[in-house]
Amino acid sequence: MDLNELKKQLYKKDGQMTDRPTAPAEFEPGHESAPEAAPTPQWKNGQGKKYLSVSTKRMIWLVLGVVALAVLVIGGWFLWRAFNSFNANEVALDIFGQERAVSGEEINYVVRYKNNSRVAIGDVTLIFSFPAASMMAEESGAVLRGEEAVITKNLGNLISGQAGQAEFKIRVLGDKDSQQKFKAKLDYRPSNINSNFSNEKEFMSTIISVPLVLSFILPEKIVSGQTMNFSLRYLNTSDAAFTDAKLKIEYPIGFIFDSALPSPSSAGSSSAEGNNVWSLAEIGSREEGNIVIKGTIAGNEGETKVFKAQIGTQKNNEEFLVYSQALASPQVAASPLGVEQILLSAINNNVSTGQDLVYRLKYRNTTDTPIGPVFITVKIDSRVVDLTSVKTANGFFDSSSGIITWNGASLPALESLAARAEGQIEFTLRVRERLPVSNFSDKNFIITTVAKIDSFNVPLALSGTQLSGQSQLIAKVNSDLFLNMKGYYNDRTIPNTGPLPPVVGQKTTYTIYWSLLNTSNDVSGVFVEAYLPSYVSWEGKVFPGEEDIKYDPANGKITWQVGRLSAGVGVLSLVRQVAFQVGFTPSLSQVGSAAIIVQPAKAFGSDNFTGAQISATDKELKSDMPDDPAVGEAKGKIIQ
Repeated sequence: MDLNELKKQLYKKDGQMTDRPTAPAEFEPGHESAPEAAPTPQWKNGQGKKYLSVSTKRMIWLVLGVVALAVLVIGGWFLWRAFNSFNANEVALDIFGQERAVSGEEINYVVRYKNNSRVAIGDVTLIFSFPAASMMAEESGAVLRGEEAVITKNLGNLISGQAGQAEFKIRVLGDKDSQQKFKAKLDYRPSNINSNFSNEKEFMSTIISVPLVLSFILPEKIVSGQTMNFSLRYLNTSDAAFTDAKLKIEYPIGFIFDSALPSPSSAGSSSAEGNNVWSLAEIGSREEGNIVIKGTIAGNEGETKVFKAQIGTQKNNEEFLVYSQALASPQVAASPLGVEQILLSAINNNVSTGQDLVYRLKYRNTTDTPIGPVFITVKIDSRVVDLTSVKTANGFFDSSSGIITWNGASLPALESLAARAEGQIEFTLRVRERLPVSNFSDKNFIITTVAKIDSFNVPLALSGTQLSGQSQLIAKVNSDLFLNMKGYYNDRTIPNTGPLPPVVGQKTTYTIYWSLLNTSNDVSGVFVEAYLPSYVSWEGKVFPGEEDIKYDPANGKITWQVGRLSAGVGVLSLVRQVAFQVGFTPSLSQVGSAAIIVQPAKAFGSDNFTGAQISATDKELKSDMPDDPAVGEAKGKIIQ
C-alpha cells in the first residue's frame, strides 16, 4: 500500500483500516522462539586439536617398521655384495722376458699371477704358449698346436690375496728382425659364481741377430759347360748348440750336380731334395763346417746364376723355418771353345716313343786366337734310344760307349778353328717304340746328351786357360696313353636283349667297353669321350657303377671322367676299364650293312712329368662287333 492509500484509510469516515498488517507470530505475547542450533565444535575437549585413532596409529607404525626393515635389508645386501662381489680385473696376470733376443739364445720368461679379489678362485690353470720353432726341454710337456707349442700347469685354488709365478726357459729361434710372440692365459672359476673366467697377456721378443752364419766360396766368373767346385761354409757364433738343423741349397737353372763332401742326407733318393739337403744333428758352440760341391753349369755368356743357401729347422712335414741364408751370384763367362745343343724336332724338349730326333751342335772359338786341332764329342745316355738309329755326317758313333766323335780327320774345319770362327754339325736318333717298363720305378724316362769341345794344343796366348766347353741337353719322354674300345652282344657283365642280326624297327642292345693303358709317367685330368649316332640310344647301365660316366642326349656325347692314371696302369697293374649299354634300332636304309654303333673314341690327359698334353684314339665300333665271336659279319648286318 502506497502513502496516499494509507492516508485515505486513516482519514475516512469511521476511521477503520482494512488489511492492516499484523505483527509476526513470533512477536506475539506468550510465544517462545526455538533456540538456535549450536555449532559443532572443531576440536574436542575444548583444546582446538584433532587426535588420530588407535588403529590409524598402529597402521602408521607398521608401515614405518616395514620401511626400516627394507632399508636395513637392502643396505645389508649392498654391503655384502661390496665385500663378496667378483671382478675379473682384480686377478692380475703378467709376463716378463727379454724384448731383444739373439736367435738361439735361451731366455727365461716369468709369468706372475695374483688373486687381488675378495673371492677365492678354483680350478686355476696356467697355459703358456710360444712359437713352435723355438725349443724347450722335452720334459716340459709342451704340446704342438698348429704353429704354437703349449705348456699347461694346474695351479689348484688361489685364495684372496694369494700370488705366485711360473718360469719357462725357452731357446728362441727365428729369422733376423722377426717378432716372436709369447702368451700366458689363466683359466679359473670364482668360488661364488658358477662361471668360468679367463685372463690373457702377451709378450713380444724381437730377434736382433742370428748366430748361424752362411757364406759361399764361389768365383765371380764361371765358364759354361765346365766342371766347377764350390763350397758353403757355416758357423755358429753363439755359445749355444743348435740341434736337428737342416741346410738347403737351391741350385740355379743349368747346374748339374755331380757329388758333394759330405754327401747330401738324401742322396740317391727319388725325392725332390735328393742332392741339395744336409741334415746336421748338432752344430756346437763356435763350431764351423764346410760342404764342398762339384758339378757343371750351363748358361749364356753374361748370364747371372744365383746360388741360394738356407739353414733352419723342419719338424715332420711342417714348413721349413729359416734361421739364416746366403746368396752368391757368379756370372757366366764364355770358355775359349764353346758348344751348344739344339733339339730341332721337339717342343720344349719333350719327345714321344718312335719319334726321330734331330740334334744340331753349334761350336765356336770365342777368342781372338786360332785354336786347333779341335775335337767334339757327344755322349748319348738313355735306355730309350734305339742305338741302331744313330746317324751323323762326318763323325763316328761308337755304339759300345754311346759316344759320337768329330775331329779334324773326319771334319777338316776342326783342324784349325780360326779366331771367332763358328760352325755346326747334326746327328739324328730314334726313340724306341716300346719303353723298358718292368717295375714301378721305371718311369719318367729322359734322354741325356752331353756335348764337349776341346783341344790338346793350348795356344801360348791362352796358356793356363782351360779351353774346353760343354753343353748338356735333357729331353723328357712323354708317357704313352692307349685307348681300346670293344663291343659285345653276349656279355655277362651287362646282359643284352633283342634280335641278332638286328631287325628293322626292333631294338638290339650291346655292351661297350672302354679300356685305358698308361706306360711311363703319371697322367692327370684324363677323360674319354665319344658320340652315339641318332639311331643309337643310351640305356643307362654302367659297370662299375661308381665310375663317373655321363651321357648328353642333346648331342649324343658320352664322357668318362677318369682323373689320375698312375704310370704302369695296364702294364704293371690292371687296365682302367668301364662298361656301358647302348640300344640300336635300325631303319630300312641300313638293311644289308653293318651300322656304326659308337663313333671313334678319344682319350686326353696331361703328363705330370713332361707337362705335355697327350691323347689316344680308337676307331669306330660297328654292329658286327668284331671282338664278339658270336656276332661277326654274318650277324652284324641289318635285316628286314
